[in-house]
Amino acid sequence: MEKLKHIEINIWKACNNRCRFCMTAKSVLWNIKFVWIDILKEKIKNYAEKWYNSIGFLWWDISIYPKLDEVMATCKNNWFVSVNIISNWMKFDDINFIEKLVKSWLTRINISIHSHLQIIEDYLTQVEWWLDRKLKAIDNINLLYNRWLLISPLSINIVLNQKNYKTIIETVLFYRFKKWINDIRINFVWLNDDVREEWDGLKIMYTEVLLYFKKLIYLSNKYNIRITFDSIPPCIFYKIDKNNYKYNIKKFLWENQDHIDEIDDTSPDVVENFNWQDYKKNVLKIKYNKCKSCNYINNCQWIRKWYDEVYWDTEFTPIN
Repeated sequence: MEKLKHIEINIWKACNNRCRFCMTAKSVLWNIKFVWIDILKEKIKNYAEKWYNSIGFLWWDISIYPKLDEVMATCKNNWFVSVNIISNWMKFDDINFIEKLVKSWLTRINISIHSHLQIIEDYLTQVEWWLDRKLKAIDNINLLYNRWLLISPLSINIVLNQKNYKTIIETVLFYRFKKWINDIRINFVWLNDDVREEWDGLKIMYTEVLLYFKKLIYLSNKYNIRITFDSIPPCIFYKIDKNNYKYNIKKFLWENQDHIDEIDDTSPDVVENFNWQDYKKNVLKIKYNKCKSCNYINNCQWIRKWYDEVYWDTEFTPIN
């Protein structure tokens, strides 16, 4: 099958959660509404004219975007094959709401959910007693998929941090066997200055969770669960299993990762031709001199600056 040309469009700052690890959890711009729908429709049309045929919407929560079904229909009318949304999906406990979107041409759904335990989810999102709504949303999405209305099965995104890593095995098994989710992405926590007061309660070391990574790899292979990791340096996978590290790096870090050709940020304060991938590497991350000799230097996602500030470089060893 020919690879799709994919564009991610950030729809700006508005969310119904206050996740402690989020870059804009404390942002004064939180209440600013989404980009105008006419602007968004024009962007969709322009990218279709550039032969993009896959599109995703994120940043922060598009589930509260007004006239979202019109956005989906615009994608359909401009011949997008795949239309993807990343959301916390608390509004999607309403089956009629989500069915309307799916019929308008929503094809793929990713839910951000960080635990199967109420106390952990409440703490991380700072919204009480809404896990049940997310679980209901999952049931609704599975129902639509089983009825052949939704093209792609559901996937979930988990931010791994100090509060949930000790129960991550149980969380993965819960969503695999209780909610029938077979696509799970685990993102290593990303902390920043805006949430510095949360660092002590959320930070973890890579080596602190090595055993859990190893168990997750075992579960993936045993039960055929698609598990991928984000922001894990290859040398960490080398520590997990030196005999099979090449296979593990390819399967869990690279092989199944979504390909993004471009990211479009609709925020008015972003400079023209802003490239999020370059910004992450050049501004938000760091690489060490000793890493220059590593065989994976060109493929490594490098180290986030907050991590270097807290833990330095003692865990990282070049793979030669």
